[in-house]
Amino acid sequence: MKVGRETIKLLESLDIRYPDKYLDEFRGRSFVVKCGGSLMEDPSTGLAILDDVALLKKEGINPVLVHGGSVQADREMESAGIQPKRYKGLRHTCERTIEILDRCFGALNSRIVDELKSRGADAAGFSGASGGGLIKADIIRPDGVDIGLVGDMTGLNRPLWDSILNNQLPVVSSLGVSPQGLTLNINADYVATKLALEIGADKLILMTDVAGVMLDPKDPSTLISSLTVSRARELIADGSIGSGMIPKIESATRAIESGLKKIHMINGRVSHSLLLEIFTDHGVGTEIKPD
Repeated sequence: MKVGRETIKLLESLDIRYPDKYLDEFRGRSFVVKCGGSLMEDPSTGLAILDDVALLKKEGINPVLVHGGSVQADREMESAGIQPKRYKGLRHTCERTIEILDRCFGALNSRIVDELKSRGADAAGFSGASGGGLIKADIIRPDGVDIGLVGDMTGLNRPLWDSILNNQLPVVSSLGVSPQGLTLNINADYVATKLALEIGADKLILMTDVAGVMLDPKDPSTLISSLTVSRARELIADGSIGSGMIPKIESATRAIESGLKKIHMINGRVSHSLLLEIFTDHGVGTEIKPD
């Protein structure tokens, strides 16, 4: 398959001169890309991310985009007189809150789908119970604490998934449906990780607002471009990795040990960071891989 002219032009503008070796390796493979709602809401970052995702699809890679929408939901909750509250990073979710989340996530999902379609990518949106309920989930009680309609992904609606994977670009919000038909709020990192494992993705790419794993969070030159599971654990044990990054690293190492091939943590605020991470040997973030 020949690389398109527009793709070559964009990659050359990023000083990516030899994309063929990466495209030959990745065509036909699945990548799960997780992007926070704050990145998608900001036009300066969100539109570039969608440019990159659409380009991957156009060149024969099968991306899946998972998104949250906490920033938008927080604003609506405050307007409704509901004070956002979290337990260990998970949002307390009552029935009124889930209605707001479902509405906000659904609106963002529709906008993302429309933007991808305008870029020539045939996207399909899945949010909450809509579209047949793509994400199966159960209610969770972290440390036995009741935080409401909060869940974790337990599986996929396989017939629905198998009907879209090769033909469309799935855009999945971080909401699931319980066996009882309840819409549940799920951490977007949980959805992306479980989804990547469920479909056997070759890569999970977590787009955040930090560059990756740095020995000194204030010094970009201390960025670690590649980590094995054992090395990551060594750096946690000796205190080299800051406390704020530890939960993400621990989650990533568990996912690798469960069979995920590779996880990338990159800064979504860097223009075209997705392409720079995938199509260069050095990348722009941190990759975590098996020993």
